[in-house]
Amino acid sequence: MGSEIVLSDVITDIAAGPFGSNLKVSCFVPSGFPIIDGANLKGFKVTDNLTKFVTEEKARSLSRSIAKRGDVVVTISGTLGQISYIPEDSAYEEYLCSQRQFKVTFDTSKVYVPYLVFYFHTREGRGKLLAFANQTGVPALAQPTKNFKRIRLELPELEQQRKIALIAEILTTKIELNTKLNGYLAA
Repeated sequence: MGSEIVLSDVITDIAAGPFGSNLKVSCFVPSGFPIIDGANLKGFKVTDNLTKFVTEEKARSLSRSIAKRGDVVVTISGTLGQISYIPEDSAYEEYLCSQRQFKVTFDTSKVYVPYLVFYFHTREGRGKLLAFANQTGVPALAQPTKNFKRIRLELPELEQQRKIALIAEILTTKIELNTKLNGYLAA
């Protein structure tokens, strides 16, 4: 059986992407240190369809905004509700979050990260994530890191989280394979 927790109790680090003027288009290079943006947060896992890069030096100058494998990345503005984690088999060990994301590192002795990401893709989880959205102008999360840390949820024991996530991962993989097969058949 789990217990109700506040996310701040299981977060070890949280940081927003760099302020806009610290990451201008003029900083981009053809290859180098990858930048995560909304296009990489379409599913449960961060995808490696990367189009933006900066130099290693530039990324290190924005070190608070660097997400690593196992971290969760959440969209702050624009397409709200996007939340994904960086899988252990990602193409890169580290990614720079864009200005429209924040990254979260969880205490993995208490949280199985894929479970939490799957939870935030459910109706209940998505509702909690979007509860602090501001719809004036460009949709954005108000005080995103502060409010994210305040989210309360029922968190099962770690082993139960793993079992639930495994079933969700199997179903997600099956859906992805069926979608790919349908694309081949349509072609």
